Amino acid sequence: MANEKSYGVRERMDEPADDFDAAIEALQYRGFAVVPNALPHERVADLNSRLDAIYAQQCEEVGGEENLLAISDADIVRCPLAYDDTFLDLALNPAIIEVAKRLIGPNVLLLMQNGVINRPERVQVQTSWHRDLNYQHWVCSRPLAISAMVCLEDFNEETGGTIYLAGSHKAEAMPSEAALNSLHQTPPAKAGSIVLFDSMVFHRAGINRSGRIRRGINHVIGTPILAQAVDIPNMRKRSTPSDPFVAGYLGYRWNPAPSVAEWRQRRIGAKHG
Repeated sequence: MANEKSYGVRERMDEPADDFDAAIEALQYRGFAVVPNALPHERVADLNSRLDAIYAQQCEEVGGEENLLAISDADIVRCPLAYDDTFLDLALNPAIIEVAKRLIGPNVLLLMQNGVINRPERVQVQTSWHRDLNYQHWVCSRPLAISAMVCLEDFNEETGGTIYLAGSHKAEAMPSEAALNSLHQTPPAKAGSIVLFDSMVFHRAGINRSGRIRRGINHVIGTPILAQAVDIPNMRKRSTPSDPFVAGYLGYRWNPAPSVAEWRQRRIGAKHG
């Protein structure tokens, strides 16, 4: 609403310069924001089929899906970009990268990329409340990490879309049971949208009652002082990308050096590069 009156206000956010700024403001105050139409429909369909293929491969790697069920890791597709460069292109989506850089700074690290398959006949482990920076009970004046959920199906209450506790990134402890009902929100997001949120917002997957599978791909991007959940450079088994930003984003630049000599060689190479 234009020209809202106020008094006693000495500081105010600038008006958003673009859609990314608008998403950032919503993320800072509410904890999450939806960027619509980030992917065309044909790309969404392609990613759905590729995600299923990688999940089948990951099940084979551990001797069958029953072993993933035994460790409560079924229907999670971990680090798909290590299996298919299509998912690396997704992790570099402008909406994800631009918002991360504006919020965190020019040096950002992809901490994890996980596909999430929410089947109507199976309760997903992600239906439990959690933060994407697990087990942490502290707050920062600015985010150390943001998450970007790419919606490969419509996310809403019927399909078990993600439920967020608005503003919970600003409080150290999880809200009381009494407060949950007033805080939780499920922002509707069409397939091809990206839901961006502070990684310290409490959230959970909803129960899928739609009769069809709902898939999404979550990314957690943080400052390089944090560590990757999986060693992405080692998983990819490829040479360091020539683009310095991509090399840093994937962790080639920030991985611990195996020795003092290697640490120094990296710095010498960067200086002369």
